[in-house]
Amino acid sequence: MVKRYSHTAIVTIQSCQLVKGELVAGKPTEIEVTGQYYPSNSGQQLKRNVDGREFIVHGEFSTKARPVENAKHIRIDSIALDVDIISWEPFQTHSVIYV
Repeated sequence: MVKRYSHTAIVTIQSCQLVKGELVAGKPTEIEVTGQYYPSNSGQQLKRNVDGREFIVHGEFSTKARPVENAKHIRIDSIALDVDIISWEPFQTHSVIYV
């Protein structure tokens, strides 16, 4: 059986607010999420982000945490990963962050 190791990821959430009809970026917040990272071997899986643009998936971070709106960036220091999030999708028992 393959041994799987949990990682602690830091997810950056971009906050914005509407000021006098203009969208103004606020101070980003960071949350800690625990889960497992699976690198993509093929590089042939495509995912669409919330803007509808397609990206090649380089890895997946599986976690029990529920998706957070406006999550933009993930950092996993234990494996030296520091990338933007393509999408964060919920499933029945877990959620997956695609990078």
